[in-house]
Amino acid sequence: MDVCKFVLVRNQADPDGNNFPDWQEFERSILRDCEVSGIKRRRLTRLLFSVMFRLMRRIGRRLGIQPPYNLPVKARIPMRVAILGGLSFKRCPDFILPGTKVAYLYDSSLPWSTTEQMVRFVEDTGISVLFVSHPTFRDRLQPHLQSCEVHFVPEAVDPGAYLSNEKKTIDVLSFGRALKTYHHALLTGLPPEVRYRHGWVESRDDLIRAMGAARIIINFPRSLTDETLDVEMLTMRYFQAFASRALVLGRCPPILKDVFGYDPVIAADLENPCSQIQDILRDFSSYQGLIDKNYQNLIARHTYGHRWQQMKSILNDEHRCPFTR
Repeated sequence: MDVCKFVLVRNQADPDGNNFPDWQEFERSILRDCEVSGIKRRRLTRLLFSVMFRLMRRIGRRLGIQPPYNLPVKARIPMRVAILGGLSFKRCPDFILPGTKVAYLYDSSLPWSTTEQMVRFVEDTGISVLFVSHPTFRDRLQPHLQSCEVHFVPEAVDPGAYLSNEKKTIDVLSFGRALKTYHHALLTGLPPEVRYRHGWVESRDDLIRAMGAARIIINFPRSLTDETLDVEMLTMRYFQAFASRALVLGRCPPILKDVFGYDPVIAADLENPCSQIQDILRDFSSYQGLIDKNYQNLIARHTYGHRWQQMKSILNDEHRCPFTR
């Protein structure tokens, strides 16, 4: 029996967005599989498909037509896969065509999307297999989706995209969202000889260089820095730090401990953050074993290539792939 032939619908929307390079990293890893081909639509075609989808969706709801809202044409591609950052049809314009549709959905929770919005999007596009990055998201969505299977597949990275052997010229790196009280304590309490870099990183290349040059990278789950999120997510930022051979200081989401089989994060001392960091830096060589262990574990089990193989194993299941032979 042959396995499924997969076509990856390339995300060409919002190329200037902050997370666009992360989605592209996942796509490039998938496309290394010889069983996957990629498809890119011209801008005019993407616009036409989006307009037609919105029109079909609006008319269908008014007339009581049941989704999915597909064009009445023959399905020439049996299975389409898309990596989605939020519920935007322009990121998966081919989903207006018939056939099996699969999506990996980042940001599948508040504050980005409600359960109702996600259910409506999945039903209207006809997605039959949905992958999400946290088991809680799966458990919230599955009861509302009768014609779609929801599976948990953690985020990851492509280690080859990061700098694992750079000279360490930054002692402590904190980028993006910050735990304000902790960050303020570091700003006011760390001595000048401790090289502390913080704030937003301007570009993807700058981010990669900064992480590669950092001894310690501070990471807290978004649930601690954003009250609208009630789940301690395991984001790719943890994996990026591991791929850069940095020591992660902050808080370990329970799911990260489950996925790795141990706690790869040094718990931050919220009461005495400056003293803890200075103690770590004075004896940094003693943490090299954990840094190396995290890096090797990442390489062995937690790359985007591993995530795609996990997804493919599910998709190759015979009852989900009736066109195999």
